[in-house]
Amino acid sequence: PNVKKKRQSKIKTINKYFSISTQKSSIMKLSKSVLIIGASGRTGNQIIQALSDTGKGVNITAFCRDPTKLDANVQSLCTQVVKGNARSEQDLQHALEVSRADIVVVSIGNGDNTGKTDIRTSSAKALTKVLSQPAFQHVQAVVISSIGAGESHIKVGMGIGKMIEFQLRHVLHDHNGQEEAFTKTMKGRTMIFRPTGLKEGKATGKVVMFGSNEKSQTIETDRKDLAEYVAKQMLEETDVSFGSTANITSVQ
Repeated sequence: PNVKKKRQSKIKTINKYFSISTQKSSIMKLSKSVLIIGASGRTGNQIIQALSDTGKGVNITAFCRDPTKLDANVQSLCTQVVKGNARSEQDLQHALEVSRADIVVVSIGNGDNTGKTDIRTSSAKALTKVLSQPAFQHVQAVVISSIGAGESHIKVGMGIGKMIEFQLRHVLHDHNGQEEAFTKTMKGRTMIFRPTGLKEGKATGKVVMFGSNEKSQTIETDRKDLAEYVAKQMLEETDVSFGSTANITSVQ
């Protein structure tokens, strides 16, 4: 009888162990791993903060050329920081491998410089080439573009929108190349956001979507508002799904 009881107790312990292991495995699968390219930028910083604030246990990997430029408080929210060049296929592949990313967020720019650049286009081509590999076919992409890119237009009135588009022509051309790289090769796995003019310190906690040929309710999107909306959509897809594009702006 004692031997039988001990055997039953051992079986219960084993079953309990496997039950706990299964629960842990399920939890691990539910936790997303997100790689942020352009993490040290103003928008990248806000996206890291927003993902952390979701409370969903997201594993965040920051990818940047110079990790010393990443704010210490923001860095503390990351699982790890990977140094690399966004134009380098080798560096991007390494970052994807070590982060085990489910989603990669592309938040690359050239600061407030409106001059000629191809950083967005060249990095997009490098990344999509890596993501075309069989090992990364499951990885989805979230791209931070700009209103005025693609088929969208900046509509302000009195010809001001046209003037702004002309002033930003090099930036928009670069965003066009960026968007094209993703939509041509992995459109179904890509979510693109085109915010109106990015600002800081004017968060309203609310953004709305608008059509590519419609006049937006406002002409500015706060980076914090953008980041919170992007974080929610990439994890929950309540308004925007992968395979689609959203023009957004902050509103009261």
